[in-house]
Formats: sequence, C-alpha cells, structure tokens
Amino acid sequence: MLRQATESVREPIVRNLPTLAIRKEDVRAIIFDLDRTLIKSHRGFDKALSEVANFLTQYFKRQGHIISRAKIYATLRSIAKLFESHGLYNRDEWWIILLRKLGLSHLSGKWVHEVTLLYWRAYIAASPPYPDAEYTLRTLRKRVYRLALVTDTDGTPGMKRKRVRELPFYDLFETVVVAGEDTPKIKPSKMPFTLVARRLRLSPKNCVYVGDNPKADVKGAKAVRMQTILVKRRRSKAERPTLVIKSLSQLLRIFKGIDG
Repeated sequence: MLRQATESVREPIVRNLPTLAIRKEDVRAIIFDLDRTLIKSHRGFDKALSEVANFLTQYFKRQGHIISRAKIYATLRSIAKLFESHGLYNRDEWWIILLRKLGLSHLSGKWVHEVTLLYWRAYIAASPPYPDAEYTLRTLRKRVYRLALVTDTDGTPGMKRKRVRELPFYDLFETVVVAGEDTPKIKPSKMPFTLVARRLRLSPKNCVYVGDNPKADVKGAKAVRMQTILVKRRRSKAERPTLVIKSLSQLLRIFKGIDG
C-alpha cells in the first residue's frame, strides 16, 4: 500500500526553491503540526459539523422544535469560527452556545457530550493524511532526522492523543506534545515548543517547525528561536516563516540527511 501510494510523491523536482534561508546544517529534529499540515482536517471539520447538524435537526424535531438544518448548520459554522479564533476547542461548549442562540437552553444535558463524541468520530473518519505525508516522514526518518509533533488540544481531554495514535505514521514520532494538556497554554505560547525541545534534549536552534498556521505555528516556534517552515494551505497574513513551501514532499529537497 505504502509503495503504491508513494510512487507519485517521490522527491519531486522543485524549481527555484529558496532553501538558502534554512540553516540545514543546524537541523537535528523536524517537528510537525497535525491538522491541515499532515492531515486534511478541514474535510473532517466540514463532515463533522454536517453530521452534528443532521443529528440536531432530528433531535430538536423530536423535542417539538422545528428548526431548519440550514439554520443549524450556519449557526454552528459561525460559532466554530468565533471559538477557534480564540483557541476555544471544547466542542461541548459549542453546542451549549448553539442552544442558547436558538433559544433552547432548557434542552441542555448530558446528551451534549454525546454530540461531541459523534462530532469526533465523523471528524476522524473524514480527515485522511495528505498523499505525500507518510512517504515524506518515513524518508526524513531514514535520513536520520528526529521527528516530533506539537499540536493543540481538541478541547476534549485525550481526544487529540487518540487521533494521533490512529495515524499510520504515529510510530515515527519520538515525542508528541499536546499543547493545552501537556502544557497550560496552547500555541502560540512558547511552552509547547520549549517542552518538545526539552524532551528531545536539543536546543531550539537545532529544531525546525513545520506548520500551516502563521499565527499559531510560526509565531510560537519563532519565539523560542526555532526555524520555521510554513506549508501554504490557506490564505493568511502575519508572521513570516523562514521558508514557505507548497507541499510536504518539498521537504525532501531541503533535508538530504544529517551528514548530507
């Protein structure tokens, strides 16, 4: 399976790739973000919200409240956008706010957490790795780079670690830091980046962080003086990384090996 999946991602020819900005000789560890960096979590997000909207439409109907699925879905998206922008990831709270906005706070109860579990099941099922993710990681590991993961909590204790353990390349990570659970603060706090370097017993200057979010990923890693690589997955402004790439496989053109 892996051999077939990687035939199309073997070290692509990348023209005019500005690698000189990266101090390759200093790099001993490559640390990754998870969502929208290694996996297509935007698809999982859309699918999960859709499943929740379907469930709630029917649930409200059984309780005697007819509310259109379109209205529920649109309200959920606005809540998600607001909460995620403030680093508030506890989905239980999202549904409680939805009930309040719809004038249905009296329906709140233990069932709310069951909706969160439904959400995460749908999210996980619809968030596959990017096609070049596994081959890139396994090749970097063969080239003697140490690999690690720094990712924010999902708001439900233990859920992010569960998602990470289900990755087909989980075995490649020497350590996993879940910011907001392993540290008091989420990214872009310095805490998770400092912790991962300490676990690896490396100076931050010997680490490069790869992520897709300029604010959370680039700002936080730069604050502890890690080199930063932004995978351009979305339109965004703000912090400038050391390097911008368009796909994970481009990393193989940059990092040829510790002794290379």
